[in-house]
Amino acid sequence: MSNPRVIGGLSLALSVSVLAACGGSSSPAQPTPGVPIASPSAQPTPRPQALSVIPPCSLPASNPGASASCTKPQRRLEADVNAAIDRVITQRPDLFNLNDVDGGPRILNYEAYMIAVVAAIGETGLCGKVDAEGEIGIKTSNAFNEQWIIASKAGYNPPVGNWVQRKYVGACSPSTF
Repeated sequence: MSNPRVIGGLSLALSVSVLAACGGSSSPAQPTPGVPIASPSAQPTPRPQALSVIPPCSLPASNPGASASCTKPQRRLEADVNAAIDRVITQRPDLFNLNDVDGGPRILNYEAYMIAVVAAIGETGLCGKVDAEGEIGIKTSNAFNEQWIIASKAGYNPPVGNWVQRKYVGACSPSTF
């Protein structure tokens, strides 16, 4: 017959060797030297969509206060406004329904359209801004700025649609922005 002490000793030795082989220690596993560890790859920063960011104006802000005179003199920046609108229609067709026209293509995203036109103006070196009243302002210096309505709102409270428009409102001297 076998001795219970010998069997118990063999069982203990077998258990210790199995635990050692299985990594039964309480310390974390160490990487194998010479084997590279995979690190998460950096994701590229997505580029903003064309004409979706208004560039900063290179001119200082103009704050004429009550001294500004706003009238309707001859427009000087019409070609710049029209070129900006045409560029947006060409480069951002996602903003329009080009089959639904009422004097101009129907605007599908009003805010993005307003920003895109002012961004196109800014990329030519001029300064522009979107006004809360639904107009854009454009200037070449702080001597004056022109105001333009570039989107018409059709329908009644609330509007049912916006279409591209090119309406000169007037100019302020000195610039109001």
